Amino acid sequence: MNPMTIHVKQQKHDLALAPSRVVFYEQMQLVETFDDQSQCHMLFFYKQKYLTAVRTTRLKLHSYVACAFKEGTVYESPHPFLQALIETNIPLQKYSYPQLKKKIARPYSRQEQAKILTFFESFIPKKQLFQDMKSLFYQYRREGNMSAAYRVIRVMRDFAPNNRFVKEMANDLSYRKLANLYLEESQTLMERDPLFKEMCASFEDHQRLLEKEGRWIEAYTHQLSHISNQPTSESYQSYRASLSRHFDSDSRTYILEELSQAIPSFQPVTEDLFHNHVVNENVNAVARLYTERELNLNEEQFKQVEALLEENRFNETPENLLPFMKRITAQHPDQTRKLLDAFVIRLLETMELEQVHDFLKAFKKKSSLMRKVERMNEIHEDLDCMQELGELYYGFHQLEKSIECFQMEMELKPSAPEPLRWLSKVYADKKMLDESKAYQQLCVDVQKWA
Repeated sequence: MNPMTIHVKQQKHDLALAPSRVVFYEQMQLVETFDDQSQCHMLFFYKQKYLTAVRTTRLKLHSYVACAFKEGTVYESPHPFLQALIETNIPLQKYSYPQLKKKIARPYSRQEQAKILTFFESFIPKKQLFQDMKSLFYQYRREGNMSAAYRVIRVMRDFAPNNRFVKEMANDLSYRKLANLYLEESQTLMERDPLFKEMCASFEDHQRLLEKEGRWIEAYTHQLSHISNQPTSESYQSYRASLSRHFDSDSRTYILEELSQAIPSFQPVTEDLFHNHVVNENVNAVARLYTERELNLNEEQFKQVEALLEENRFNETPENLLPFMKRITAQHPDQTRKLLDAFVIRLLETMELEQVHDFLKAFKKKSSLMRKVERMNEIHEDLDCMQELGELYYGFHQLEKSIECFQMEMELKPSAPEPLRWLSKVYADKKMLDESKAYQQLCVDVQKWA
C-alpha cells in the first residue's frame, strides 16, 4: 500500500500529517502521526468516530493512551484499517478541550463522555478532567438516576482509583445493590451499561454488537485477532468473504499477508495469498511465499506460475528470484527447462558474466545454456577466443556484448572476414542497416584483398 497523508484543519494553518501506526483498544482508536517538523500529533477516535487531534510531547506512564499502546492491537502504517478509519471521518478538524466537551455532549451518554475524557490524561490536567467527570456524575444524581450515576463512578474509579471522593461514592450504601449486580454480571444491568456489556461479551456476542453498531472496522480487527489466536477453516472463510464488502483487492491481499505472517502454518491463508499474488502478477511475492513456506505446487498452480513467469520474462530484479528458481527447477526438472533458459538469459542482460556464473553454481543440474555460460566464463579473457565468445553472446541475444567481441576479433585479425560477416548480421538485427551494409562491403573488400 502507498503511504498516506492526513489533513487536519485548525485555526491558523492546516496540518499535513504522516501516520506511523494506529492502535485499537476497547472503544478507542488512536492514530499516531508526525508533521514535517517530526512533531507528534495523536488523532483520537471513539467507536470509529473522530474526536480531535492533540500535539504530543510525552505520555504519562500509566495513562489510558500508554495502556492502549501496551495492551491494544497495533497496526503499522500503511494499513487498510487505518486508511478506512481516516476516510470514513473526513474532513478532520482540531478541537480545543472546551470544544471537544461540547462535541461529545450530544451523541454520547454521560458515562461515555466520562470514558472519552479519560483518553486525554496526558494532555489535560488530571484535576480538570476529574472535575468534569464529577460534574457528569452530579447531573445524573440531580435527576435521581442513581444507576447511571454509579456507571460514571465506575469510570472515575478506573481513572483515579485512590481518590477519596471516588472511594466514598463507590462504597456508598446507596450503590451497594448495584455493585453486587456488577459482581454477578447481571443481564439486566448489562442492558443498561453498554460499556460493561461489551467488556463481558463473548467473542460471538462482541462481534454481533460491533456489527449492530456499525463499527465494522473494529469488527474486522476483532475477528482478525481471534482468527490469529484460534484459526479454523470456517472462521477464516467467513472472514475472507466479508472483507470484499469494504476492501479492494490490494487491501484484502495486504490483510491476508498480515494474517499469513501471524499464522504461517495455517494452509488456507497461504493458498489464498499465493493465488492473489498470482492473479495480481506479483512475481516477487509469489517467489517469496513459495520459497519461505516451502510450498508444493499442484499441476494447476504450477501452470499458473509458469504462465506468469513467461509473461513477466523475469522483468523484476532476477537475482532476487534465485532461491525460487533453484527450488522450482529442483521440484519440476522436466517442466522448467524453458523457464530456466529464460532466467539465464535475463541474468546475462542485467549482470556481469562472472556474477551470472557464480549465481548458476547453486543449480546442481546444468542445462545446455548453463554449460555455455561456463564456457563463456572460461574464455572471456582469452583474446584468441573472441570470435567464439561473440557467437555465444549472440546466442543469448546480448547484441552489444557480441559486437564488442567481434570488433575485438576484427582488430586482432584484420584480414579475417568472419568477424565482419557477424558484425553485418548483428547490426542488421539491430535495424542499423547503414552499419550493416558498411561491414558487409568491408567483408567483400577483405575477401578480395586476400
